[in-house]
Amino acid sequence: MFPKFRQIAAALAVLGATLSATPASAQTVLKYSNWLPPGQAMRVEVVEPWIAEVEKVTHGRVKIDTAPKVVGSVPAQFDVARDGQADLVIFIPGYTPNRFDVLEVLQLPFMSDNPEQFAPVADRFFRKNLASFNEFKGVHPLSVYVVSPGQLFNSKRALKSIADFKGLKMRSPQPSATQALTLLGAVPVSKPVSETYELLSSGVLDGTFMPPESIPAFKLTDLVPYATIVPGAIYNTVLVLGINEDKWKSISPADRDAITKISGDAFAKGIGRAYANGDRAAFDAMRKAGKSVETLPAPVVAEMKKVLAPIERDWIEKAKKKGVADPQKLIDQLRGELGTAK
Repeated sequence: MFPKFRQIAAALAVLGATLSATPASAQTVLKYSNWLPPGQAMRVEVVEPWIAEVEKVTHGRVKIDTAPKVVGSVPAQFDVARDGQADLVIFIPGYTPNRFDVLEVLQLPFMSDNPEQFAPVADRFFRKNLASFNEFKGVHPLSVYVVSPGQLFNSKRALKSIADFKGLKMRSPQPSATQALTLLGAVPVSKPVSETYELLSSGVLDGTFMPPESIPAFKLTDLVPYATIVPGAIYNTVLVLGINEDKWKSISPADRDAITKISGDAFAKGIGRAYANGDRAAFDAMRKAGKSVETLPAPVVAEMKKVLAPIERDWIEKAKKKGVADPQKLIDQLRGELGTAK
C-alpha cells in the first residue's frame, strides 16, 4: 500500500472510531430522586413505565437512573431539582406554603373528586393559565397533575357532622387543607405523607387527610378504622414531575420534544386512572377488613361548603397580590372545564 493511501486509511479508521463512540458519549443520564414506596400506584403504573419510555423514545440517548433513596427531604424536592442535587423529582407544591400561591387554584374545595378527569385538566389548565406566573423558576414542569382528592381517615370516630371534627388532630398536606381543618374545628398538623405512619402509630395524630389509594400503600389501614368520603372533595393535592431547567436545556431539542409528548396531560391521565383504580381497591379492602367507610350526607356537605367558603375568598386576595388580574375568572374557568360550576 502506498504511503499516501496508508495515511488516508488511518484517518478513516480514526474517524470511524470517533463516530462509533458518539452515541455513548452523547447519552444523558438523569438522576431521579424517588420517595414513593414500592408497590405505590403512581410509581408502579405510571412513573416506572414512563422512565422506560423516555429511554425508548430517545433511542437510548436519555436514560433515567433512580436514586436508592430520596435526595434531601420530601418537602424539599423542588429545591433539590432547582439546585441540581438531583435532575428529576416529583414535588408537592403544597408542602411549602406561601411559595406557589397562584397554583393553589387547583387545590380549592369542591373542585372535583374525579382524578381521571381532573389530573389531565390540571396540566392543560396550568400551561394555559398559570405557567406565565413563573412560580417554578429553575425547574421545568414536565407534568402538573392532581392525584386522588384527599379524604378523611381517623382512629377516633365516624365523621357524620361538622361537630364530629372538633378537636381531632389531623395531618394536613397543604395550606387549603390546613385552613379547612381549622374552619371545621379540627387541629391541623402539617406533615408530609412519609411521616404519617409514625405519627399515627405514636398517637401524635388522630387521623389524616389522604388519597384513599395511599392508605394501604403507606400501611395505614389498621391505624385509621374510620373513613369518611366527602362528595366533591374538600381539597386536591397538586404534584409536579419536574426537571432541573439547565439539565432540560442540555438535552437536544428532538429528545426534549419526544419526552414532552409522553409527559404533560398524557402522564397526568395515567396518574388519574391509577389513583381512581387504587381508591376503589383501598375502600374495598377497608370494608373487607371490617373498617367503617361512610359518605357524608348531602345536608352536611351543603353546610360544609358554607363553612369552607372563606378558603376561596382568601385565595382570591392572595392571587391578586401575586399579579392575577381576575382570580374569580380563573376559578370559574376551571370549574367550567371540570363541570363543577356552583
